[in-house]
Amino acid sequence: MREIRRLSEIHIDEYTEITYNAYPSLRDFTKEAVEAYKKDIVDIIKNDNSVTFYGLFENDKLIAVMRLFDFEMNCFGKIIPVSGLGFLAVHLMHKKKKAARDMLKFYEEHYKSKGLPFGLLLPFRPDFYKKMGYGFGTKMNQYRIATSRIPAYYGESDIRYINESELHKLMDCHNRVVHKTHGMMRKVNDEINAIFGDDCNRVVGSYDQDGNINGYSVYKFENGKYGNYTINNIAIKELTYENTEVLKKLLGFLRKQEDQVHLVILNTEDENFHHLFNDPRNDSLNYIPYGYLETNTQAVGIMYKLFDVTKAFALCAHRNYNNANINVRFLISDSFNKEIKEEVIIKFEKGRAILDSKEFVATIKIDIAEFSSLFLGCISLKGLFDLGLLELDKDEFLDALDRAFYCNQKPVCYTDF
Repeated sequence: MREIRRLSEIHIDEYTEITYNAYPSLRDFTKEAVEAYKKDIVDIIKNDNSVTFYGLFENDKLIAVMRLFDFEMNCFGKIIPVSGLGFLAVHLMHKKKKAARDMLKFYEEHYKSKGLPFGLLLPFRPDFYKKMGYGFGTKMNQYRIATSRIPAYYGESDIRYINESELHKLMDCHNRVVHKTHGMMRKVNDEINAIFGDDCNRVVGSYDQDGNINGYSVYKFENGKYGNYTINNIAIKELTYENTEVLKKLLGFLRKQEDQVHLVILNTEDENFHHLFNDPRNDSLNYIPYGYLETNTQAVGIMYKLFDVTKAFALCAHRNYNNANINVRFLISDSFNKEIKEEVIIKFEKGRAILDSKEFVATIKIDIAEFSSLFLGCISLKGLFDLGLLELDKDEFLDALDRAFYCNQKPVCYTDF
């Protein structure tokens, strides 16, 4: 007998055992650390309304756990509710029993029944979630830039340390950026608490003439070479700014540290970021034939799935599909739920998506994983077509459909969950 139930503090010992063994590299196994972890989890269970803990019980024994998140995300300029799945873990003695699959199915059905068609996760195994119908989001780029190569800033700036008492100003800044940035999500309690909860964090901000924070950076100092205390790096944990002038000021602050700091390590989903630097090479000295020099490393992370395509279009009725005027039928398959083959006919009229049409001029066959990436602007329609990841029955409509789904900003996600 299997049953998925909401967890409470009475399950903390079993929850801790499962998560510690599922993610051992993240955990400190000392008795003091385990007790501190339990205390933190109980605090989240009791006080964080954005996170819910669930467990899979088999014959009344807890064999798998997960956290479900209620997020708010900017989707093409409108803040909408979306769901997140995190910390999915299976007991070591119950592997290969499709426990993770059962949990994932519960997650999708739970939020679909609540009318939330968007699901997000950060994959431990991308291949597993790809098979379950999740499509790749925007890649993360990590730069390791010599501090001396960061652009200097010579104008006036008011960069100073942000005190914890000004957390509300910092959050106001973050929320303003969320409202302007497709894919970005408002911070949940765990993220907010972590800013000043880590004693190693340094938080600096840019202030405008009215004393408001219009950009900030959260960073840590790291040793750059074992055995040599004089080699320091700065690892940027968060870099948030309201406009390009503020970005220049924050980068200028980093440049001023060149006498003490060897490298600045920075993660960004901005694929154009290397244009900021006269010399964007990292410290790897890697060379790719013919004549290409490594600037950054890339990684896949955030993955998306639409649980209900029709509902997703309806929720994003505000989106303008580039003034397109074309009718298209999508035949969408789901490798997770093989019995589901969804037919959706969209009439694009002056850029608006209308769902009640019966007529179409072209048909696209596509898996829900790729469609989810396409819908959110992670990849172009032509990009999918060129890779053979969608089938279009009439090639003459390729350019028109590609223009309809074109998005000038890929979704940005810096939320850790």
